[in-house]
Amino acid sequence: MFTNYLKTALRHLAHHKLNTFINISGLAMGVACLLLAVTYWLDERSFDNFHENTDQLYRITTKLVDREGSDPKMTGGSGQVQGPAFREAVPEVQDYVRVLGGDIYGDVRHEREVLNLQMLFVDDNFLEMFTFPALQGNPATALDELNSIVLSESTAMRFFNTTDAVGKLLHLDADPSARRLGHKPMLVTAVVDDPPANSSIQFDVLLPFRFLQLSFDDKNWLNAYLGTFLLLDERADRAATVEKFNRIYAQQAAGQLEEASFDPDISYGLQPITDMHLNMLLGGSGWHEGGTVGESRPVYSNLFLGIAFFIFLLAGINFVNINIAGSLRRAREVSIRKITGSSRRGLVIQFLGEAALLCGISLILALILAIIALPAFNTLADKQVALADLINWKFGLGLALIFLTATLLSGLYPAIVLSGFQPGDVLYNRSVSPGRSRLGRALVVLQFSLAFILAVGTLVFRGQMEFIHQKDLGYEPAYVIRTHIGGNREYAPIQQLLQNEVARNDNFEAISFGGDFGYESAETTVGDQKVRAVHKSADRHFLPVMGIDLRLGQNFTAENQREVIVNEAFVRAAGLEEPIGASVRLHPDFTDWEEPMQIVGVVADYHYESLHKPVQPLAIYQLPRNRGGIWLKIKKENTQAALQDFEALYQKVIPDASYEYQFLTDLNAREYDREQRWQRIISIAAVLALLICCLGLFGISHLHTVRRTREIGIRKVLGATTAGLVRLLSRDFLVLVVIALVLASPVAYYLVRNWLQEYAYRIDIRWWIFVLAGLASIAVAFLTVSIHCLRAARANPVESLSND
Repeated sequence: MFTNYLKTALRHLAHHKLNTFINISGLAMGVACLLLAVTYWLDERSFDNFHENTDQLYRITTKLVDREGSDPKMTGGSGQVQGPAFREAVPEVQDYVRVLGGDIYGDVRHEREVLNLQMLFVDDNFLEMFTFPALQGNPATALDELNSIVLSESTAMRFFNTTDAVGKLLHLDADPSARRLGHKPMLVTAVVDDPPANSSIQFDVLLPFRFLQLSFDDKNWLNAYLGTFLLLDERADRAATVEKFNRIYAQQAAGQLEEASFDPDISYGLQPITDMHLNMLLGGSGWHEGGTVGESRPVYSNLFLGIAFFIFLLAGINFVNINIAGSLRRAREVSIRKITGSSRRGLVIQFLGEAALLCGISLILALILAIIALPAFNTLADKQVALADLINWKFGLGLALIFLTATLLSGLYPAIVLSGFQPGDVLYNRSVSPGRSRLGRALVVLQFSLAFILAVGTLVFRGQMEFIHQKDLGYEPAYVIRTHIGGNREYAPIQQLLQNEVARNDNFEAISFGGDFGYESAETTVGDQKVRAVHKSADRHFLPVMGIDLRLGQNFTAENQREVIVNEAFVRAAGLEEPIGASVRLHPDFTDWEEPMQIVGVVADYHYESLHKPVQPLAIYQLPRNRGGIWLKIKKENTQAALQDFEALYQKVIPDASYEYQFLTDLNAREYDREQRWQRIISIAAVLALLICCLGLFGISHLHTVRRTREIGIRKVLGATTAGLVRLLSRDFLVLVVIALVLASPVAYYLVRNWLQEYAYRIDIRWWIFVLAGLASIAVAFLTVSIHCLRAARANPVESLSND
């Protein structure tokens, strides 16, 4: 019996090659997309769960609100004092580790080889609290000595071509703490596995926190710039523990608050280590939070999974719709089987078996497609995931559910309907149709609604990205390279040498030196007005190098450190009618004095941050000791020669530093890497969705025209034209597509409008976007349907009637 059912199923699939191909290929593509998306989604939620004590590991968070109760900032940072103080006074805290790094890179030398490496300064017990297995050395004692250094496996291989590196010597020539040690060599005490890709804590080398404190020992409770991780007692009450933290802060920081020029409301929190990766809201400090990198948001992985589920749903709709429509052609076959003795139960089993065979083949093909597409997917999504990560009972259960659902939906309905037909009605051509399929029509509408939403999203994404690339940023980033003076050095002599050499080289236009830490926000005072402004240290060459328009006043004069240049947003925020000559007091953390400074110039508002944010008030000041950053304007006619010349000059002036540079245009583009990636993902998804819709429509229209073969023949005999028949046969499908567009338009508008809200500067959602996406959908649907309609309309009516 089973063999007979299998032979019948295979014979049926082979006889209807077109429908078989559409069903298998469509469902396989849908399942493959879903597999890749689930892999991505699970990887995003796997971050930092590999540590042995994951459930007990937390990071201290700091919430800071200014005295007016506005501009709240939540950061994953804390200072140097919180960890030791909480460990001593709060019994629930079993241990702590301070971590400074994430975006800190420094030059490490072995003999003549210098590498610029990602550094973490950590407490001695770092390798005991966190699970980074040691390949060489003792993790319990590896960071005990001030001159200890721990290497990752890849760093050891880069330096020594082996992981057997314990006992080797390295040098930190430019580090201020190394100077305090008399440039004593750093001793390699351990080699550990590279941090896994799903670790928020990444590093090339580990250095003792006490080594950092030789040059930077900070007792200020008001600072928040490093990560403090706590190992809590498993029975600890988090809320009660945080209350104790805040009481300790109130006691310890009272004196410092009195001396400070601002009075912030600071409170602490505890964040599970596994929540760090997907909680970008804990940003705002301007740094990667306490040694962590690669923060994301759950919305991205949820969106990816949602898009993949859309595509899978489209494929599933095709599978069910075509199976149901195709099964209605088999009414005579079923009737003959019933006359020859087949039971209703046997017919149901036959239809379910055919659907199960199709599903099984589709799932196998989906796995093959997912494996083939995985390398390209990892590149597109900027991931390092493997399908092997899915091999577990949950994965098997998911595939089983897909298999059973698709089999039952596509096989059970036609099996029950057809097995209930009366053979006499079928064989004597009495109507046996269960009615015009409302389910099938609804599924077609749903398909094209989803495809239309993705098409609109693609057009809006592309439009916003083009807007970003074309928008005038208020300065000229082209042919400006960005680098820095490696290490903590005396900047002045190096700057003077570079300045002189650049002036003598015709391949360079100008060079500027400024703060190496980007743009940081703090409170300023203008008369009685408080203005929160971004502080930027730079020299008098910064404006011409960057091509920033000076609207009022003048540039800096030589090294007068009492001069300030502000932007137009600052003037508006401070309510200054005559800004030139006005006194302004910058935040003391950024300058060497607390006396008022004088505004000498006003520049146009330029976008020093991404277009996600509006231009904020900006104060540019001179501070020679804070000029590790380099901006070099090169001549576009000799780009390659200029790059080579400056690299040679840099290595001549700073021979013990590694040289790396980036074009400012590339740095700006990096701000939108995520959006560019999602534009590509949604574009690919829209193409796949439309392809699957067309495959389904192609199959349905084929079955539709086959069922109306006799009607078409009669109409042709009565004088119907080919064009008229094509209109007649395609009209029903095009009406469904138009209904889908009308229903989907409000949903598409709502989704793209919400996404655009993330940008302070954005495109308008134009009506033509919906018209273009709609016309494209209608055109593709018409071309798909017209293939079968045209073929049926051109067929010989004699053959159509005789076949019937």
